[in-house]
Amino acid sequence: MSIVPDNKKASEHALAVKIFEDLENDRLHMPSLPEFAIRIGRALEDEISDAERIAKIIQTDVAITAKLIKAANSVLYVGREPVETCVGAIVRLGVNATHKLVLSFALRELFCSKNYLTQKYMHQLWYHSAEVAALCFILARLTKKFDPEHAMLTGLMHDVGVVSILSYIESYPELVDDKDEIEHVIDLLRGVTGEAILKAWGFPDDMVLAAAEAEYWSRDPAPEPDICDLLLVAQLHSYVGTAEMHKHPCMIDIPCFAKLELGDLNPQKSLKILDKATDQVSQAEALLK
Repeated sequence: MSIVPDNKKASEHALAVKIFEDLENDRLHMPSLPEFAIRIGRALEDEISDAERIAKIIQTDVAITAKLIKAANSVLYVGREPVETCVGAIVRLGVNATHKLVLSFALRELFCSKNYLTQKYMHQLWYHSAEVAALCFILARLTKKFDPEHAMLTGLMHDVGVVSILSYIESYPELVDDKDEIEHVIDLLRGVTGEAILKAWGFPDDMVLAAAEAEYWSRDPAPEPDICDLLLVAQLHSYVGTAEMHKHPCMIDIPCFAKLELGDLNPQKSLKILDKATDQVSQAEALLK
């Protein structure tokens, strides 16, 4: 009998135990919050609301400045005249939306890996997170129950725990080519690791909860919807038309769907409401990807 499967099982067990032990002892391997994101956050904490002062910080990153101007001129925030400067973009978007958007753009670097063993998984994770974030943004606008930029950031960060797990997997190369094994470890630990990371970064409580319960399809904590409910529906939308669709419940069967009051929106009716917002979804995805 080959010993390879047993070794893989042993590695999987060792990996899970290692991560749980590190969580228990407050030494989880966490990704670092990008320095640019920290600087923007500090500016807002210092109650800096002047567009020109915020623009000076943002303009230290040319790529993010370009994305912000592009966002301000997109169908998501269309105005009468196009804006051409960072200050103009901030004025059009507002300080709160600017902060959330810039943070979303800056967090892209978290989903990168210099290790060739995990690069493909990190790439897939980013594209999934960006798609879910775009859907969260549009659903928030459609329901009018949540801040769209906050919803986008929630969608982008809901699987941040997987970034940490992948960093651990780099130490277990025998698992890298076994998709089933990796998915099992991720499914087991994504919630607790994501919760720990966002808590450590000081993110809002509702976003921490969303990361912790992003796979709890039957959750029903209160009559009114919360941001995690929106996230769950967005995730199910992202799976429509893919092989993942049949691995998850139908969106009309989960409690959060009715709370969001999306009417007869469902896969069989071709995402009736979201179809009307195709350009907006595409624009939101393009900004992130």
